[in-house]
Amino acid sequence: MRISRRALGATLLLPSPARAQEWPSRPIRLIVPWPAGGPTDLYGRALARELGPLLPQPMVVENRTGATGMLGVSHVVRSPADGHTLLVANTTAVIGSVVSLGDAAPFDPLRDLAPIALFTESASVLWVNPGLGIRSFEALLARARDERQPRLAFGTTGGGSVSEQSVEQLARHFRLDVTKVPYRGTAPQVTDLVAGHVQFGTADFPTAAGHFREGRLVPVLVIGRERLSELPDIPTNAELGLTKPDFTIWNGIFAPAGVAPPLLARLEALVAHAAAAPGLRAIADGNGNRAIFQAGDAARQRLTRDLGARRAFAAEAS
Repeated sequence: MRISRRALGATLLLPSPARAQEWPSRPIRLIVPWPAGGPTDLYGRALARELGPLLPQPMVVENRTGATGMLGVSHVVRSPADGHTLLVANTTAVIGSVVSLGDAAPFDPLRDLAPIALFTESASVLWVNPGLGIRSFEALLARARDERQPRLAFGTTGGGSVSEQSVEQLARHFRLDVTKVPYRGTAPQVTDLVAGHVQFGTADFPTAAGHFREGRLVPVLVIGRERLSELPDIPTNAELGLTKPDFTIWNGIFAPAGVAPPLLARLEALVAHAAAAPGLRAIADGNGNRAIFQAGDAARQRLTRDLGARRAFAAEAS
């Protein structure tokens, strides 16, 4: 049975025994740890559009960027666990930064964050600047191995990120000598890739789709378990035998650890509504992404599994 928006809103705003004060009592901030225009920012704003009409207070997206997403995540971790500051983040911000820094990481996602739900997942695509004259992954390998040519540079959104670890996996497997160039987010990385400041790099399909359709980027490999319907002729890294770790990128919403269970349940109900709404699904489906809904224990289990696998991969490289 589908619940009406009015009924859902009334249910979510019922007073909680754990809180004498009704939630929300002030604007809700959705912290996105990446620049505006990137995929995570896109989903954060879609969530705000879907959920805003259900709430008596505005839901505001705030971009807090830097340090491979760590600045935004750290801000949420330090915020009161009252449901007024939430995190909309992807695998890189929640896992990549921790993998990169190890014990020096400023937060532990399993200890310091309460997963509300994961709501989209996607594969990355390895893109090449068309100026290289390369149209296949085999041609990229040949060019990278040609010692007579300048060393190729690839863009990355930081240590431990999917954009960095997936290329590191390829470089290790195929014994490639390439240079990594860090960026604050996927959007500026793609901008420099199109401009030719780096020669190749990974990005999700929606971020790069416009450039691809206009001939400014060339796809050569899908970093994922299955081929994309938008790129049916482009092979996957799984077809090359590279299946571990799973570099599928998810986006999810988190609260600071310690949020009262009744409030966490209300937040989960809100996100379930948004995940099922046509608006969010339209953004995800058909653009190299898939709308999902993994909440509570299922979200925590996936976070635990992915974090462990990515830490193991980083340890092998050290």
